[in-house]
Amino acid sequence: MSRPLLSFSFTRLAQGVATAFFVLFALHAPALAAPKVVTSIRPVQALVYAVMGETGLPDVLLEPGVSPHTFALKPSQAQMLQSADLIFWIGPALETALEDPLKSLGANANVVRLIDAPGLNLLHYETDAPEDADGHDHGPVDPHVWLSPNNAIAMIDKIEAELSRLTPGNAEIYAKNAKVAKNRLKLLVKKMDEVLSHTRSIPYMVQHDGFGYIARDFGMNEVGHLQTMPGREPGAKHITQIREAIANQGVVCLFTEPQFTPALAQRLQEETGIRLGELDALGGALEMSPTLHVRIIQQLVLSMDQCLYAKPVDTPPKQ
Repeated sequence: MSRPLLSFSFTRLAQGVATAFFVLFALHAPALAAPKVVTSIRPVQALVYAVMGETGLPDVLLEPGVSPHTFALKPSQAQMLQSADLIFWIGPALETALEDPLKSLGANANVVRLIDAPGLNLLHYETDAPEDADGHDHGPVDPHVWLSPNNAIAMIDKIEAELSRLTPGNAEIYAKNAKVAKNRLKLLVKKMDEVLSHTRSIPYMVQHDGFGYIARDFGMNEVGHLQTMPGREPGAKHITQIREAIANQGVVCLFTEPQFTPALAQRLQEETGIRLGELDALGGALEMSPTLHVRIIQQLVLSMDQCLYAKPVDTPPKQ
């Protein structure tokens, strides 16, 4: 009668050892392979990378220096869409040329429009934008949502949810990274508020109407823009209005963008003496890392503050 008891004890021992090894492996197991993730522009890539972290770097379609408003899809980019498991983009109001390819080439992927993320506080353009030659307009909603730190926090929540749904084994990693990224943005707002304490009320202009979220979230005084459509030079009437605004509203700085030609801005500088600065909402010159999105906003704010700040001239005392 002893054999069955011995057999039973060995069975329980084997089960216990197997359970111990399983728990030990689970505690020290590496992150599971991440899905094949493709993003539209560098700021979106940066937000997704901030959540993915050590699980992998997402691909990006648009190269640095290319405007999302005017790009054309290359064969290599089409292949990226075809092989993707998950695609993040802002939406057709920004990456207009992606709308049709995503319906065909990205048909096998989960496509996420971040402009639809819950909790976004969206800006709407004051007037209807004119249609371009292809019948598209910039949309009633300002799509440059990543330039708002608060909107970026909502986008991070959406990104975390989509990644966790596709690879639930990495959910804890995504949650940890998302929390760090959101805290980093909250700290950024505090620091940049301090930086702008002496310059946020000074009037300035931008090359195209793409920095409204920066102005709103940081309480800055943007009074106009050169281009009514991204990449298209304005007409004579609008240029006259710009000259009048510079003269009458005391505009100190005009900010150009590396994706567009600065010829008009340079001409206005020669005519009016306005200072020129450069803003890159895509962060093309910055190194990719999980902190890139924060550094994009930080660089924008610091560049604006530097151009707007005028050191007071010391007046010699009267003799």
